[in-house]
Amino acid sequence: MNLGFRYLDANFIAPELFDCGEPELNSFLRESAAHFVKQGLSAIRLLIDLDNNRLVGFYAISPLCVELSRLSAKQREQYNVPFPIPSWLIGRLAIDKQYQKQHLGGALLLDAMKNIRKRAENGAGALIIVDAKNRRIKQFYKKYGFSTLDSCGGLKLAAPVVPAE
Repeated sequence: MNLGFRYLDANFIAPELFDCGEPELNSFLRESAAHFVKQGLSAIRLLIDLDNNRLVGFYAISPLCVELSRLSAKQREQYNVPFPIPSWLIGRLAIDKQYQKQHLGGALLLDAMKNIRKRAENGAGALIIVDAKNRRIKQFYKKYGFSTLDSCGGLKLAAPVVPAE
């Protein structure tokens, strides 16, 4: 399989064939993604099967700030600042059902984390935030260094933009 990445632009028309099994994510791609890009709300990256010119998956990233109250006392002490923590949100990440179980979700996540690190070099951002949809997806993110964002309950996770050495 020959895969390639590209950014979604404001003229993107989502292929009707894409189905990740989550109606909310399919709907976002078809109905909202191009608008989010056009409005500057998200950057959306597509993973394409170049052999078949088919959309394999996508992710969306956006900047955000995390209020100190959402961090644990240990996390607040680590950053030791009186203002919200500049962060990045991976708000959507999906793989078409035809391509699932091939470790491509991990490839998308690693590309998103690399993309965020590049952006943070020229701006700011200490944390990468994700919202896991369920416990299985929470375990997926934990394999990549994410941990529960302490005061947010079970399915919101965070990882440092720059991993500890």
